[in-house]
Amino acid sequence: MRTLSRRTLLHGAGASLALPWLEAMLPARVMSPPEGARITRWLTLYVPNGIHMPDWTPAAEGAEFDLPFLLEPLAPFREHLSVLSGLTHDKGRANGDGPGDHARAAATFLTGVQPLKTDGQVLLGRSADQVAAAELGHRTRLRSVELGCEAGRSSGECDSGYACAYSNNISWQSETVPAAKEIDPRLVFHRLFRGGDEDESSEAIAERLRRRRSILDFVRADSSRLRRYLSVEDRRKLDEFFDGIREVERRIEFEENAHVAEVPDSERPTGVPKDDGEHIRLMNDLLVLALQTDSTRIATFMLANEGSNKSYPKLEVREGHHSLSHHGGDEAKQAQIRTINRFHTEQLAHLLGRLAGVREGAGSLLDAVMLVYGSGLGDGNRHNHDDLPVLLIGGGNGALSPGRHLRFAAETPLNNLHLALLERLGAPTAALGDGTGVLEGI
Repeated sequence: MRTLSRRTLLHGAGASLALPWLEAMLPARVMSPPEGARITRWLTLYVPNGIHMPDWTPAAEGAEFDLPFLLEPLAPFREHLSVLSGLTHDKGRANGDGPGDHARAAATFLTGVQPLKTDGQVLLGRSADQVAAAELGHRTRLRSVELGCEAGRSSGECDSGYACAYSNNISWQSETVPAAKEIDPRLVFHRLFRGGDEDESSEAIAERLRRRRSILDFVRADSSRLRRYLSVEDRRKLDEFFDGIREVERRIEFEENAHVAEVPDSERPTGVPKDDGEHIRLMNDLLVLALQTDSTRIATFMLANEGSNKSYPKLEVREGHHSLSHHGGDEAKQAQIRTINRFHTEQLAHLLGRLAGVREGAGSLLDAVMLVYGSGLGDGNRHNHDDLPVLLIGGGNGALSPGRHLRFAAETPLNNLHLALLERLGAPTAALGDGTGVLEGI
């Protein structure tokens, strides 16, 4: 059996396809990756407008805790997750800057830096994910991936004098430049499945879209040559991988057909799903493909922009999310907030299931990731930035000890968690925003 490089690509007609982890990528007679060869990934998922905390926080601490209503969808993955209570973002508070808690919530989530509030201009700081990308991004084709499900204004003011960029982004390349997120699944797919530093040619894209051809059709010959050198198990893995890609393509095509009578002859087709659940699940599945092919090891995903006022009619929630978050104690509004919050954790459960289903040696992608899920606001009605809703999920290839509810001392900076994850990822940094040190005990 031939030994393959982890960077092996299948090529054909202007398209390229990275491969998942295969046994053929190991030296002969080695059946699982040696400890030093295991790849740890870091994902951050952000939800807006806070959480209904009474249905989020477990009553008991330590390993013996029950999952509250909002976390019940995560029951199959209980041993893989920890609930982190007590973490704070002081720079999300006004600190003399007046209103604008939503803008500050997103802006500080991965930076811990007080955003500048003036005339729609931006001044913030590099986010933790981009610190990792700067250190480790050269090891993968894409330094990092930034996804979202809601477009937003790229200029102007969106929240009490704060620039729109603060509410619409959690990933920042520098003090003034956000790492803009992509919300169109087709464009994410194009970005993932192209070779080296070269785009798939515009001609190849146009032809594939016109003829409804799969990217698998373009690399079929190269794939057939590769299969001759693979074991039976690797062939099975490759077939499963191809099936997953084709299923994602099929779903993207379905959404595009729902928007236009025929696919435009364009390099930037559009097909953002109208159904919120399908949009999130498609983006989650693309994230899994990005990690599975080692196209990137760092990713962020905003399920909606901070301060989002979208409604969820399929959930029978017709009032806007942001408006409902200002519930003022109204039980009917709180019930609808619970519905939105639970919907989001159900989508998280879908992602965890996909990660758990991808095998890498003796483990899975879920064993290899460090996934942070949370919001930059605690209770949306109070606009508080302390005791934030935060989950830490995955094993980090043994770097994490999940399966607990951990409560930290009041005012412990959330950035201390990011400092700890950067250290475990192999990209330690001495300072990050308002962080005071590496968070212990996770």
